[in-house]
Amino acid sequence: MKALTTAFLKWQEEQLQLEAMGTSTWQMYRRKLEVLNRNRLFVFVVRNFGIFPSHEVFMLANVPVHDIEKELNITRDQVYVKYTKQTLAENS
Repeated sequence: MKALTTAFLKWQEEQLQLEAMGTSTWQMYRRKLEVLNRNRLFVFVVRNFGIFPSHEVFMLANVPVHDIEKELNITRDQVYVKYTKQTLAENS
């Protein structure tokens, strides 16, 4: 058991050295992956599903979010067109 602990500590030390030199490590990869997948929602409709950015789901559900359109420079209509290729006015 001590050999495994020592090997792990040695590996961990090597990872820290690589990170300090700017070389990509497994932990850096995991952090990047986590950032890419943050703020995503799974939306299920019967047997179909999609993975969407949370702000788009809130905009399409017409949930008021403070200044989201101004901050992201995107409107509800633009998000709707992105997924349906139709405007909200055409669909009404």
